[in-house]
Amino acid sequence: MKNQKQCIQVNQALFSLAHAYEARMLKDAKARASDIRLSDCAVIMVLGQLQPISASRLSLRMFINPGTISLYLRRLENKGLIVRERDKKNRRLWWLTLTEQGRDAYAAIIQGTVKYTRDFLSPLKPAEQAALHRLLLKASHGLGFDWQ
Repeated sequence: MKNQKQCIQVNQALFSLAHAYEARMLKDAKARASDIRLSDCAVIMVLGQLQPISASRLSLRMFINPGTISLYLRRLENKGLIVRERDKKNRRLWWLTLTEQGRDAYAAIIQGTVKYTRDFLSPLKPAEQAALHRLLLKASHGLGFDWQ
């Protein structure tokens, strides 16, 4: 995409989509009551798929700087959604896992994600949805994002 205007429009569309997705999530009473942010959901979703994982590995996999991931993890730990466990062989290494409450949150987030995604994809035909998925994966891989 060589045209500057097109780049800006795509960026604005992606931002608007992310904002609309978060706003849609917050309409859900259960999500509002849990005080879970979109960033919390992202961490829980990745952690739920890759646990146990270290904070540094999680930071690398999610492309989030270590300071920011530490803040996210502390918030999730304070909510009782994750636990840090020291490695038995390497005392400097800590493993992150979801607690029982965190696993429940993970299941709810997955259900919500499916529902919200169906909602915002509903105007697209199945072939358009598949094409969008391929294009988003290709673009994310171009940025080095390949964990899924």
